[in-house]
Amino acid sequence: MAAVSDTLDHFFRENRDDLIGFFLRRLHCPDTAKDLAQETFVRLLFSEQRTPTQDRRALAFFIAGNLVVDHIRKESVRARYAPSQEMPAELLEAVAGNDPDAEKQLMAWQDLDTVNTALNELPEECRAAFYLSAIEGLTYAQIGECLGVSERAIAKRIAKTLKHCRDRREQH
Repeated sequence: MAAVSDTLDHFFRENRDDLIGFFLRRLHCPDTAKDLAQETFVRLLFSEQRTPTQDRRALAFFIAGNLVVDHIRKESVRARYAPSQEMPAELLEAVAGNDPDAEKQLMAWQDLDTVNTALNELPEECRAAFYLSAIEGLTYAQIGECLGVSERAIAKRIAKTLKHCRDRREQH
C-alpha cells in the first residue's frame, strides 16, 4: 500500500499541471480544474488499490475525461432545475394570480427543498450510496465496490434514504 501511495505521489507531482491544463481547456474554470485534478488522483488511488495498471497516465486521463462529462452533466442539471434569485417572487405573484402551473411549480420547489433538507439529515454513507445510484447511475454492486461494502448494505442504505425522504415529504 505504501509503495502504491509513494509512486502515486510522484506521479501526481509529475502530471498535476497536465491534468489541470486538460480540465482548464474543457471547463474554463481554474478552481474546477484543480478540484477535478484532485478527484482524478483520488479515483486513481482507489483503482490502483484494487488493480494496478500498466499505463497510469492513460488511466488518469480516461478518468479525467469521465469527470469532465460528469461535471458538464451535473452543471446542465443544476442550470435546468436550480432556482434563480428572482424565481420565488415571480412564482408567488403567479400563484396569487391563480396560475395553476405556477402553483404546481412552487409546490415542486418546496418538495425539492424538503427532500434536500432530508438528505442533509442523513449520514454520509447513505447520501453517498443514494448519490451514486440516483445521479451517477451505478448499480448496487458497483456502489458496493466503490464504498467497500456489500450489495446488501447498499440496498439497505438506499432504502433508508428513500424512506427518510418520503417521511419528510409526508410531514410537510
